[in-house]
Amino acid sequence: MRRTWRVVVVTAVALLAVPAAAAPAAPIATVDPGVQRLLPRPVEAVATGRTPFSLTEDSRIVAGGAARAVADYLGDLLRPATGYRLPITGGHARRGDIVLDLGRGKGPQGHAVEGYRLVTDERAATISADTPAGLFNGVQTFRQLLPAWVESRSKVGGPWKAQAAKISDYPRFGYRGVMLDVARSYLTVAEIKRYIDTAVLFKVNTVHLHLTDDQAWRIAINPPEDNPSGLDYGALTRVGSLGGADRYGNGTPLGTGPAIRGSYTQRDYSEIVAHARSRFVTVVPEIDGPGHTNAALASIPQLNPDGVTKPMNNTADVGYSTLDANSPVTYEFLRTVLGQLAKLTPGPYLHIGGDEALVTGHDNYLTYLRKVLPEVTALGKIPMGWNEFAAVDLPPGAVIHFWRGATLADTLKQVARGAKVVMSPAGTTYLDQKYDPSSPIGLSWACRNACDFDRYYDWEPVRDGLTESDVIGVTGPLWSETIRGLAQAEWLSHPRLASIAEVAWTQQSARNLADFTARLSSLGSRLTIAGVNFRPSPAVPWTTDISAPSQRTRTLRGEIARFTAPSAAAPLATLDHGDGTKADATVTPTTTAGPLTAPGLWKVTAAEHRYSRPGTYRATLTITTPTGVATTHFTITTHL
Repeated sequence: MRRTWRVVVVTAVALLAVPAAAAPAAPIATVDPGVQRLLPRPVEAVATGRTPFSLTEDSRIVAGGAARAVADYLGDLLRPATGYRLPITGGHARRGDIVLDLGRGKGPQGHAVEGYRLVTDERAATISADTPAGLFNGVQTFRQLLPAWVESRSKVGGPWKAQAAKISDYPRFGYRGVMLDVARSYLTVAEIKRYIDTAVLFKVNTVHLHLTDDQAWRIAINPPEDNPSGLDYGALTRVGSLGGADRYGNGTPLGTGPAIRGSYTQRDYSEIVAHARSRFVTVVPEIDGPGHTNAALASIPQLNPDGVTKPMNNTADVGYSTLDANSPVTYEFLRTVLGQLAKLTPGPYLHIGGDEALVTGHDNYLTYLRKVLPEVTALGKIPMGWNEFAAVDLPPGAVIHFWRGATLADTLKQVARGAKVVMSPAGTTYLDQKYDPSSPIGLSWACRNACDFDRYYDWEPVRDGLTESDVIGVTGPLWSETIRGLAQAEWLSHPRLASIAEVAWTQQSARNLADFTARLSSLGSRLTIAGVNFRPSPAVPWTTDISAPSQRTRTLRGEIARFTAPSAAAPLATLDHGDGTKADATVTPTTTAGPLTAPGLWKVTAAEHRYSRPGTYRATLTITTPTGVATTHFTITTHL
């Protein structure tokens, strides 16, 4: 595919690019071309042509009551890059304030749960919603209206302007998720929190944690006061957490090294849940069964019919293990495990797996589900499981997590009885798949050859006999057989997670691949500045954003600018000093790029240049890449 590039002509700090005109939107959604950079695509977004909103050192965040938590989040988001105090206050707004307006009827009519309105102009930036969750969604949109440098965790020179616009927006589906497989390779608490912080940019609101599998058991379970079988629950993490997917069954290594080991205490898990909740994200814990249970069988001998513990298996093999559907110990064990997770998890769902139970036997599989499902509902939770569990009659409202079509008939039967569906068709949502055969990590069984963001964007969740009301949402599963740490998880996720998020947020009739690709172009800079790894797809016209602060000096030297240039191999810089002289500047990367690392930020260093007399000079910095040119201007004020 031809590599393309698009550059931004900037002043002082580069603003986000305005993509080329896209294909006309469907009548139900209107997005002005001037605000086309927004992800996901809003229902209505109109550039008003008024003077842009300016965030200044005098700006405040006006919020009160239940809006305070969102205000705290917004302040924490904006203060590092701007260096502004941004105090949170009540009362009336004044010029330059950000207003969080929370109350009944403030959001789009009929979309109170997560809808919001956003108005920016020279007077203020006002986000209005019926709920704090709606305000939070509006904050993510406002964040994208500001320059990409707002994602910096250190101070960057302004100006901080947001285009004057009116936006009214709400989601298509209420469940917009990502699944993290921490069983096959572990992610730390800090890494999961960091992943969540990036995902919410795309209005993802659900994180499904695959906590157990054949390879490992990651969550600590405390021994209950009543433990009739004397089960050693501590062995689940003492033994079961030591596994991971290191290699294929034939011995071929997986990933770039051994899987990462580890486990979560209940305090760790509660920290994840609390952080997610502060971002209006629901955590869905999964304890897989009756298959995918070798780590439990290797930890607790009583779970095996013969009383002999199974060996840990550090291969990626699955389908060979099963809990005993006819043993009372199985349900004693699950009652304890699910009960503790239910207490730790405020969200409505408990995911019980149910996939690939290849050695359980059909009758035993049905027996298992018929005993476990009432346990889940008795805990006040909605049972959720992979679509194989639709083989049994499900309680009304149970959620079928649909990943492959082999059990479509069973799924439709249960939907007719009141079940709901979350869509994760493997070929268009599994984030662990290789982008193409050259990808250093990832699998390829579900998607081969061409698995870039476009494949994950161009599909429809409501299909195969399902109706709009049957489907509650979409999730992108990130299985971890080949993933080793957060940076690799991010590399496989981005920008494909943005595709899945827009599928979940935006109506099918308002989605257009060419339009999405154009809007995606500014995401690379935003992720780069935030320190988030991604794969810079050659199909995206990535923008270049430059930060070159003005200076007061008689002698210009050292670092004068930083810029983003996804996919650039060897950019060049030329500096016009503004006094009739020019010179080449040195460009160096701030991070080392590699096959699993995006190019990152570049810095520009000027050779020493002394201005001959006092004055104010307009310097021009030009960045040249193999595919384009970007220019910015900044002032040099000299003194005696």
